[in-house]
This record gives sequence, structure tokens and C-alpha cells, in this order.
Amino acid sequence: MGLLRFVATLGLLLAAAPAGAQGGESSSRVLESAAVRWKELRFAGHKAGISATVDLRLDRVADGLSDGLLLESTTHLPGRTFVARERVDPARAGAREIVDTETGVKHHRKTYTLRERGFELDLLEPASLPEMLLPPEQWTKLSRSFIPYPRALAPGTAITGPAGLLYATATSGLTSQGDSMTIHVLVQTQVERVTVRVEGTDLVDLAFDARSRGGVSAVREQLSALRLVAHSQPVDPASSSAFRIFGLEGDVRILWDPGRGLPVELSGHVKMLGHVEVRLASATLL
Repeated sequence: MGLLRFVATLGLLLAAAPAGAQGGESSSRVLESAAVRWKELRFAGHKAGISATVDLRLDRVADGLSDGLLLESTTHLPGRTFVARERVDPARAGAREIVDTETGVKHHRKTYTLRERGFELDLLEPASLPEMLLPPEQWTKLSRSFIPYPRALAPGTAITGPAGLLYATATSGLTSQGDSMTIHVLVQTQVERVTVRVEGTDLVDLAFDARSRGGVSAVREQLSALRLVAHSQPVDPASSSAFRIFGLEGDVRILWDPGRGLPVELSGHVKMLGHVEVRLASATLL
């Protein structure tokens, strides 16, 4: 349950509304990009003898005339692997490109290029059963389409991907019960309005390795962590929510360490497995 606050004060999401100290949403749409405390995070979990891992990496990259952010995630669940790359604007957290690859039960690579009025979607799939055994770069079935944003979406709204959602929430100053933030996330082929709210605190036993220039230290302690819940609704009222982050579906819950600026646990629903939790196992700090 904790992977949201993880990008402490980096700015990255879209028209996200940072929560105010009194439990309301502020209208600030420009995010800071100064207090990022980590570069890599690894989460791990076990259920009924089955393992699950989530790896995250954040890099600054040259993007035209300005610097951008590259967020990469790899999730391993039983029989399924999800790999995502998101290029985002640090100031508003709007994504410019999202590449989402899934192998295992499904095999596809979706490349979303976000434009002013919609997004271009390149769908790459294996053309045959033998191609399923090949890496995505060698798949040959390609289809292209353009999908307009729903009419209810205000022009100029920043839209991000799942990792960008977490990044933006981390910059928004959620500290007290009732604080919330709302952002728009591209989920498969639809835009969903995701509200992240502080619902209280939970005690969690920390057990992770912190890596820095000074070496590696073992963190072993009990923490009162913020409990945040992400609830999603499609912008198009005729659609059903398909929200998923790092392979976890439904109302994803996050536990966050406010002192270190790190997410420490993330949980949600996984098909065939039910409720799954992954906890922070290691962090590479700046």
C-alpha cells in the first residue's frame, strides 16, 4: 500500500489538483521539481507461495529544448510481466509518450503519443504463435489509430500514465486525513479521473535496504505511515473503469513514509490472486 508519495516533490502529472492542508483541493497546476529523494525503488510481495515484484526507475532526460523525466517500471506477477516507460513534463506532469508492454497471459505493446485533442496509438502484437516466444521488438502485427479525448475533458488538461500519477501525488503535499488530489490518467484507451485521498495512518514494519553514495544501510523499524487510496472514474460516464497501476487493479492503496519521502507499500487486486501487497525492499537514494 505505499507507492504514491514516492516522488516527493518532483513535478509530474497533469492537471492534478494538490491537496490543501485543510482537506480540500487546491488549483495549483505547476509542480515543483526539486525534492526527489530516490532514483530506483524495488517492491516485493508473497502470497500462497507466489512472488510478485515491482521495480521503478526515474531519470532526467533531455527532451527538446528542456529537460524531461523518464519513468520506467517493471512488474512481475505470476505468469504476467508488465513493462512501462513514460516520458513526462516535470512542470505539469503531463505525459508526452507512454509505452506499455505486457507479456504472459496477453502479448502486446501499446505506444501512446499524446496530442492536443487526442492520442495516437500504435498496437504491436505477435502475428503468430511462434512470434509469442520472441521479444516484442520482433513482433510483426502492427495497427495504428487515433483516439480523440472525451468531449467532457477540458482543453489543455494534462494527462499522465500510472507512474506519473504516483509522481504527481508525491509532489502535492498530502499530509492530513481528508487531503486529496485529482488527476487524469490514460488507462488503456480511455481517460480516467483519479482521486488520491489520505484516509488515515497505518503501522507498518519497514525492512528495506537504502543505497546511497555512502554505501548500503539496513532500515528495520516500525512506522506510522500515511494511508492513501486511489479511486478512479472514467471521464466518459458511459465507460467502466479499467484503472490499473503496476498490474494492480481497483482502489489501489498506498502506504507512504512522510519523513523519508518514500512509498513503503502498495496493494490492490490481481485477477486470479485476489488482494496483493508489495512492500519496499530496496531504495537507491540521491
